Amino acid sequence: MRNTRLSARIGFLFVAALLVVPFTAQAKGDNPESQTVKVYGLVEKPFTITTASVKQLKVAEGESAAIVCVSGETHKILKTFKGVLLRDILDSANVLIADPHQRGEYVVLVRSIDNYNVLFSYNELYYGTTGDNTWLVFEENGKSIDKEGRFVVFSAKDKVTGPRHVKWVNGIEVLKVNASKPMETATPMVHCP
Repeated sequence: MRNTRLSARIGFLFVAALLVVPFTAQAKGDNPESQTVKVYGLVEKPFTITTASVKQLKVAEGESAAIVCVSGETHKILKTFKGVLLRDILDSANVLIADPHQRGEYVVLVRSIDNYNVLFSYNELYYGTTGDNTWLVFEENGKSIDKEGRFVVFSAKDKVTGPRHVKWVNGIEVLKVNASKPMETATPMVHCP
């Protein structure tokens, strides 16, 4: 009888642990991968951004930004935010471009732990208005971000800001596309002789 009760208690505790552990493990805020952002790829000085080290970068404040979905629905309104321009992060890492005539072949891939990744071209970040408005944000409305990871990227002046709103950011990678191979041209179709 005593062994039956003990077995029942152990079984109950085992089942309870199985129910609690998945929910705890899936809490993205506790995920160590959402606590830091690695800056890497074709850069001279790869580095990792933490909640402490981000404040050593060129931090700026912004106001009045909305995250608007493709449907037109406003997902979130930011009265204020603190962050670092994505371009300033790239400057700190020093992007390696062997031939300046090929800078149009370089892209910046913002990665997240949930695989919602967004691509920016090097040229739009450095020579267009996007570079003045694309942020790695660590504080929204006077509070640290915690429910969407510690870092979020968004482009504040996009017509629709939602598609390039990346939560749970854990990487910023500089890549070069293979543009040396010319595109094949299609043979024109003749519909009638």
